[in-house]
Amino acid sequence: MEQENDFIQREIKKIILFFESLLSKLSGASSKTEQSIINNFDTELKEKLSVGFFEMLSLENNDLKLRIKEVDILILENLVIVLYEIYKNKNLIEDKFNLKRILLIIIDRIEYKSRTFSLERQKIKNNLKL
Repeated sequence: MEQENDFIQREIKKIILFFESLLSKLSGASSKTEQSIINNFDTELKEKLSVGFFEMLSLENNDLKLRIKEVDILILENLVIVLYEIYKNKNLIEDKFNLKRILLIIIDRIEYKSRTFSLERQKIKNNLKL
Protein backbone atom coordinates (compact mmCIF):
# COMPACT_ATOMS: atom_id res chain seq x y z
CA MET A 1 0.00 0.00 0.00
CA GLU A 2 2.78 2.41 0.88
CA GLN A 3 4.61 1.58 -2.36
CA GLU A 4 1.44 2.35 -4.28
CA ASN A 5 1.13 5.74 -2.56
CA ASP A 6 4.79 6.49 -3.30
CA PHE A 7 4.23 5.66 -6.95
CA ILE A 8 1.17 7.90 -7.13
CA GLN A 9 3.06 10.76 -5.47
CA ARG A 10 5.94 10.39 -7.95
CA GLU A 11 3.52 10.46 -10.87
CA ILE A 12 1.84 13.58 -9.49
CA LYS A 13 5.25 15.25 -9.15
CA LYS A 14 6.12 14.33 -12.75
CA ILE A 15 2.94 15.93 -14.03
CA ILE A 16 3.51 19.06 -11.94
CA LEU A 17 7.08 19.31 -13.29
CA PHE A 18 5.67 19.01 -16.79
CA PHE A 19 3.29 21.93 -16.10
CA GLU A 20 6.10 24.02 -14.63
CA SER A 21 8.29 23.30 -17.65
CA LEU A 22 5.47 24.31 -19.97
CA LEU A 23 4.97 27.59 -18.11
CA SER A 24 8.64 28.48 -18.46
CA LYS A 25 8.52 27.67 -22.18
CA LEU A 26 5.42 29.81 -22.68
CA SER A 27 6.92 32.81 -20.94
CA GLY A 28 9.91 32.94 -23.25
CA ALA A 29 8.34 31.66 -26.46
CA SER A 30 8.29 33.48 -29.74
CA SER A 31 5.09 33.52 -31.74
CA LYS A 32 6.49 30.85 -34.08
CA THR A 33 7.11 28.37 -31.28
CA GLU A 34 3.93 29.10 -29.33
CA GLN A 35 1.74 26.89 -31.51
CA SER A 36 4.30 24.11 -31.32
CA ILE A 37 4.26 24.39 -27.53
CA ILE A 38 0.45 24.17 -27.48
CA ASN A 39 0.51 21.12 -29.77
CA ASN A 40 3.08 19.43 -27.51
CA PHE A 41 0.98 20.37 -24.48
CA ASP A 42 -2.04 18.73 -26.10
CA THR A 43 -0.11 15.51 -26.75
CA GLU A 44 1.51 15.36 -23.31
CA LEU A 45 -1.73 16.16 -21.51
CA LYS A 46 -3.48 13.37 -23.38
CA GLU A 47 -0.76 10.93 -22.30
CA LYS A 48 -0.81 12.05 -18.69
CA LEU A 49 -4.51 12.72 -18.07
CA SER A 50 -6.18 10.77 -20.91
CA VAL A 51 -7.66 13.97 -22.31
CA GLY A 52 -5.90 16.42 -24.59
CA PHE A 53 -6.09 20.20 -24.52
CA PHE A 54 -8.05 20.50 -27.75
CA GLU A 55 -10.33 17.66 -26.72
CA MET A 56 -11.06 19.50 -23.46
CA LEU A 57 -12.18 22.53 -25.44
CA SER A 58 -14.79 20.47 -27.25
CA LEU A 59 -16.12 18.49 -24.27
CA GLU A 60 -19.53 19.24 -22.85
CA ASN A 61 -19.57 20.41 -19.22
CA ASN A 62 -20.74 17.09 -17.78
CA ASP A 63 -18.20 15.12 -19.82
CA LEU A 64 -15.39 17.35 -18.61
CA LYS A 65 -16.56 16.99 -15.01
CA LEU A 66 -16.49 13.21 -15.36
CA ARG A 67 -12.97 13.29 -16.86
CA ILE A 68 -11.50 15.40 -14.05
CA LYS A 69 -13.47 13.83 -11.23
CA GLU A 70 -10.66 11.55 -10.04
CA VAL A 71 -7.70 13.78 -10.94
CA ASP A 72 -5.57 14.82 -7.96
CA ILE A 73 -6.15 18.36 -6.67
CA LEU A 74 -2.48 19.31 -7.03
CA ILE A 75 -2.59 18.37 -10.70
CA LEU A 76 -5.79 20.35 -11.21
CA GLU A 77 -4.31 23.38 -9.41
CA ASN A 78 -1.29 23.37 -11.70
CA LEU A 79 -3.44 22.72 -14.75
CA VAL A 80 -5.49 25.83 -13.92
CA ILE A 81 -2.33 27.92 -13.77
CA VAL A 82 -1.14 26.65 -17.16
CA LEU A 83 -4.55 27.04 -18.78
CA TYR A 84 -4.87 30.56 -17.38
CA GLU A 85 -1.49 31.52 -18.83
CA ILE A 86 -2.68 30.21 -22.19
CA TYR A 87 -5.93 32.15 -21.76
CA LYS A 88 -4.07 35.41 -21.05
CA ASN A 89 -1.88 35.08 -24.13
CA LYS A 90 -3.75 36.61 -27.07
CA ASN A 91 -1.86 34.61 -29.71
CA LEU A 92 -2.09 31.08 -28.34
CA ILE A 93 -5.74 30.22 -28.81
CA GLU A 94 -8.76 31.71 -30.50
CA ASP A 95 -11.41 29.79 -28.55
CA LYS A 96 -11.23 31.89 -25.37
CA PHE A 97 -14.87 31.21 -24.52
CA ASN A 98 -14.42 27.45 -24.14
CA LEU A 99 -11.08 27.85 -22.39
CA LYS A 100 -12.73 30.16 -19.87
CA ARG A 101 -15.56 27.64 -19.42
CA ILE A 102 -13.06 24.83 -18.81
CA LEU A 103 -11.11 26.90 -16.31
CA LEU A 104 -14.23 27.72 -14.31
CA ILE A 105 -15.32 24.06 -14.25
CA ILE A 106 -11.90 22.92 -13.04
CA ILE A 107 -11.78 25.66 -10.41
CA ASP A 108 -15.24 24.65 -9.18
CA ARG A 109 -14.06 21.04 -8.93
CA ILE A 110 -10.98 22.06 -6.94
CA GLU A 111 -13.09 24.14 -4.58
CA TYR A 112 -15.46 21.22 -4.11
CA LYS A 113 -12.66 18.73 -3.35
CA SER A 114 -10.29 20.96 -1.40
CA ARG A 115 -10.59 22.49 2.01
CA THR A 116 -7.76 24.90 1.32
CA PHE A 117 -8.44 28.43 0.16
CA SER A 118 -6.14 29.71 -2.58
CA LEU A 119 -5.81 33.43 -3.14
CA GLU A 120 -4.25 32.80 -6.56
CA ARG A 121 -7.12 30.54 -7.59
CA GLN A 122 -9.64 33.12 -6.38
CA LYS A 123 -7.91 35.88 -8.38
CA ILE A 124 -8.03 33.74 -11.50
CA LYS A 125 -11.70 32.97 -10.94
CA ASN A 126 -12.53 36.65 -10.39
CA ASN A 127 -10.64 37.69 -13.54
CA LEU A 128 -12.46 35.07 -15.58
CA LYS A 129 -15.85 36.28 -14.38
CA LEU A 130 -15.20 39.89 -15.45
